[in-house]
Amino acid sequence: MPGYPHIMLVIAAAVVVACAPRGSCPEPSQRMLRIVCLGDSITDGCTYPQLLVQALRAAGRPAPVVICAGVASDTAPQMAARVEKTVLVFRPTLVTFCAGTNDALRGVPPTEYEKALREVSAKVKAQGGSMVLVTPCIINAGKGVDAAAQARAAAADAALGQYIEVIRKVAADEGYPVAENNTLMQAARREGRELMADDGIHPNYLGQSLIARSILDALGHHDVPLPREFRPALFPGVVREWKMRLAPLDAHQKPQRLTEAVVRQLAPDASWKTYHLPDPPPASQPSAEDWWEQVRRNGFGLRVHQVAGKGLVQAVAAIECARARDAFVNTGIGIATVWLNGVKLHDQGTAWTGFHAGKERLPANLRRGRNEIVVEIDGPQFFLSVTDKLAWEEDLRFEAGSE
Repeated sequence: MPGYPHIMLVIAAAVVVACAPRGSCPEPSQRMLRIVCLGDSITDGCTYPQLLVQALRAAGRPAPVVICAGVASDTAPQMAARVEKTVLVFRPTLVTFCAGTNDALRGVPPTEYEKALREVSAKVKAQGGSMVLVTPCIINAGKGVDAAAQARAAAADAALGQYIEVIRKVAADEGYPVAENNTLMQAARREGRELMADDGIHPNYLGQSLIARSILDALGHHDVPLPREFRPALFPGVVREWKMRLAPLDAHQKPQRLTEAVVRQLAPDASWKTYHLPDPPPASQPSAEDWWEQVRRNGFGLRVHQVAGKGLVQAVAAIECARARDAFVNTGIGIATVWLNGVKLHDQGTAWTGFHAGKERLPANLRRGRNEIVVEIDGPQFFLSVTDKLAWEEDLRFEAGSE
């Protein structure tokens, strides 16, 4: 396999690089391989990153820290444009690169794909890391689409071949292993196995497991089986209790946005709804192979509209600290603004940075005693945690009894 000796040397060395100032990178660990998974929505769902960790732990192998850096809708050039902010900030030992679906659907030329991949590679190598290049997922026609949509899907699926050629060329040039995800998916599709969601472009659990399988194989873990049962756990630092209400309407019947003055005067009363996390298991008792069940177990709140109503939601939570300390406020989908102790910490605005937990990791100072977090939630789901580490995945603990 091209690059295999090189990648194993990188893993064995667990390269330690001096950190920049606080807030820009975590303390490096000499004991753990740190992997950042760079990708689009297929990565943004954070299934195969968790499968990698669970599989290696169950096999008794040193478990890596695996950090999701997927942003739904991204092409390879868009990934290259954000690599410093969403990948290199974690000082990864290894970066997995999984891109191609959006590039094929939007007609990104292979020359632009290659330019983006080489840019990512150069920056990762300059920081002392290495890469595993994942061949793109297959593209199917969506369920029930017309002939024209079927033809577009077939053309996009065929176009993936040009990106695979680029991946193989760059891998050979740079000494990287290739994770043969597309080959595994093509074989499974020929066998009639259902790999994709109804839209034809997002892998279901089986498809996600093949991505994990291809990466494990690329890292030399051919003998490590995938989990017999996927057991995603509650992410570290999830804020468990909130008080929520719909934002009051202004004179024009539009939701009032929070201001510093309003935040400082908020005092939830009996009219506010209480929201506890994690959400209770659904009555249907789905397995974690259902993606919504995965994110429920991870600590996403999926019942915002059921609890608070449809519209812009204001939510308040308190954190008690025995001492003042530095921390990170980690957001996921739905968080529009964050206020800490009356001061605005974050405004998402119109920027789209993905769904996954920790898409924003905001440096914060917690004071001794009571700290109040106020957020605006725009949408039916949300995620927020508070951790002492930027790379809080180091503290992720999977549920017992998975193997």
